[in-house]
Amino acid sequence: MDMLNAMQTFVAVAENSGITAAADKLGCSKAIVSRTLSLLEERLDVRLLNRTTRKVSLTEAGTEYLEHCRAMLEQNAEIESRFAEKGLEPQGHLRISSPMTFGTQHITPVLPEFIDKYPKVQVDIQMTDRFVDIVEQGMDLAIRIGATGSDSLIVRKFAETQHQVAASPELIEKMGGMPKTVEDLKSWPTVAYSLRTAAPSWQSSRVNPELERARSNNGEAILRLAEAGVGLAYIPTFIMEDSIKAGKLKVLLPGIAQESTPLYILYPHRRRLALKTRVFIDFMVQKFSNM
Repeated sequence: MDMLNAMQTFVAVAENSGITAAADKLGCSKAIVSRTLSLLEERLDVRLLNRTTRKVSLTEAGTEYLEHCRAMLEQNAEIESRFAEKGLEPQGHLRISSPMTFGTQHITPVLPEFIDKYPKVQVDIQMTDRFVDIVEQGMDLAIRIGATGSDSLIVRKFAETQHQVAASPELIEKMGGMPKTVEDLKSWPTVAYSLRTAAPSWQSSRVNPELERARSNNGEAILRLAEAGVGLAYIPTFIMEDSIKAGKLKVLLPGIAQESTPLYILYPHRRRLALKTRVFIDFMVQKFSNM
């Protein structure tokens, strides 16, 4: 039994909600589709579909097996695509959406190496701290920090950073010295990231809104306000590492008021993924996996 063909048939039936529609999509007879499903269920010794004269529906086992089949078919398609692309040269316009600060501090410095390696790829990097619908905007991929913002895209983690609390030496002195517990931070003025949708894992509740002295949707702006002593900031370490080294900011409650934050690459689909996009994803993983 050709298991790959059986998986493709099963997925077609599940996604088209019927044997007739699946047969039309696959270009074969209903009898072949029905027979393939029966053989597959016999081999797995489990019922995958509930069949009536009008429709089919997935059983609990069928729902679980559907996800397995999709993953296996995607992996196979990706491998076949990679073999087919051997000897080809990536080319074309590569449109990237990136957060402003991460884009300027980390992606832009490594782009010359990527462009030198793939001279036929023209890079168009659009920087914004708002979530962009990459399909609607015609982007090839997007870089996201923490939240992905969509369930319809393929998500690949390529690095990890830390969010930490920091404040200027002047603010620390004004507040009576370094805090000793998370509770101590509740009386401190803050500079907030306006796109954050939930309180940090270490914080039982949001900071008192009356203590929020400023807010922004951009990490660089929050950094500068924190350096000026406006309030404490809770931002990724890659944004504030230079300020920490220069003594403009100090980390508060290290090891306590912090959380690991994944960095993701999002793209529309795996199948028939353009070579220019694939090589950029691999390049980012190579460059930042040890960040």
